[in-house]
Amino acid sequence: MRKSGAVDQRIQDFFILLAIKDTKFLKSARQTVKTSYFGSWVTQELVQICYSFFDQFGEAPGIHFRDEIIRHLGTKTTEDADLFMTYLERIQEIDPPNQAYVISRINKFVQAREMEIGAVELARKAKEGDFDTCRELMQKMLKVGIVEEEVGLDYFKSTLPSYLRANRSNEKLIGLGMAPLDALFPRGLCRTDFLCLLGGFKGAKSFGCIYFGQLALLSGLRVLHVTHELSLEDTEKRYDMGFGGLIGETDRKSDSVNIEIPNIDGSRGILETIERPSVADYGAVSDTRRKIRRLGGSLIIKKYPMGQCTMGEIERYLDYLETFNGFVPDVFINDYIEKMKVPGGERRDAINDMYMQMKGIADERKLLSITVSQATREALQKHKLSQKDFAEDIRKLGNVDLVLAISQTEAMAQQDRRLLWMLANRNGAMDYGAVFTTNLKIGQFKIDCWPYVSLATKVAE
Repeated sequence: MRKSGAVDQRIQDFFILLAIKDTKFLKSARQTVKTSYFGSWVTQELVQICYSFFDQFGEAPGIHFRDEIIRHLGTKTTEDADLFMTYLERIQEIDPPNQAYVISRINKFVQAREMEIGAVELARKAKEGDFDTCRELMQKMLKVGIVEEEVGLDYFKSTLPSYLRANRSNEKLIGLGMAPLDALFPRGLCRTDFLCLLGGFKGAKSFGCIYFGQLALLSGLRVLHVTHELSLEDTEKRYDMGFGGLIGETDRKSDSVNIEIPNIDGSRGILETIERPSVADYGAVSDTRRKIRRLGGSLIIKKYPMGQCTMGEIERYLDYLETFNGFVPDVFINDYIEKMKVPGGERRDAINDMYMQMKGIADERKLLSITVSQATREALQKHKLSQKDFAEDIRKLGNVDLVLAISQTEAMAQQDRRLLWMLANRNGAMDYGAVFTTNLKIGQFKIDCWPYVSLATKVAE
């Protein structure tokens, strides 16, 4: 629980923007959110201007807000007036926020502040034996906040179904990047989804995480990639390799690599040896990053020492990025939960709780979350993984929305083939897959792919 005296600055900015433009939001906030919750006298006075306008006219100031500001600045020094105008210009440049998210964050802060205040009175009443008043105080503390958050969807008053709205909370972000899979999964990966990649030891799971990070960046999205096992340097390098088709060697600027040109049906084709630059070629790396940057996405890579990061630390770090960097990810890759610090007690129960918390992060922050899970030892080199192949605790399966299983037999490995199988899907069909070519020497998790059925007799199990 935060014990700071004010709401995070970025949430304050969002709050003021909504208070200026949205009458319904302002009406809900007016009776609950005190101006004293805000961090500076500038933001406090801006909120008060919105409140005063609503008290007098019953609506948000909207286009009249600038007039109210000018009138308010008549009592200010030139220096103070400059502060107001600078702040006003800044918030007007902010993209419209997710209202439900802002309400949720404001409510958490309001409840925390009221609980801090009420705890003193609660302890006094409990000491006096006045338990009826204690219950009333607790109920009051739990009810504080913007009421709209608790209302939910009024089914018969909804003029347009939530799933058809342009700003729905589960909007599609990316597909799977493999035509045979995307054809059967048009919904795609959406906000609030929790995807798990299941695979064996050294089964390209981390490359799979980077693959989905690349798909997101190619779509202009913001990606946070947290790694607990792979180093920060190797994670960064693999992004460069994947985007540029670069060799991962750092002791030479180029090297030869075998590239397969498969037959149209996916069977083994001819091999060509070509020379490719490596990540040691700074010019090639810079050129690759420059091209991807133009698409508008952003990527932050964060490394935690293995076994030291908790889910609480993940929440803190997400808050930090939002507050101090203005970075709110669309896609959060956590590679991976079992390598974090697992609380004491029964390990399987603790991991189950961590998966539920990860799903909670996806729901609350309206982002796509991705993690990986280890398959059992018995499942190594299986042609196709099953739901029974989750290591440690099968309950993980029930806490995620999708499971994509990566498998590879010894025969498939000799042909640089892998199978990606839709093992579980809360929102669509499952039990289908695609065989795809891979070349990890140049960071390519997927080069080409074909429906699984067409290759069932072509790739030995």
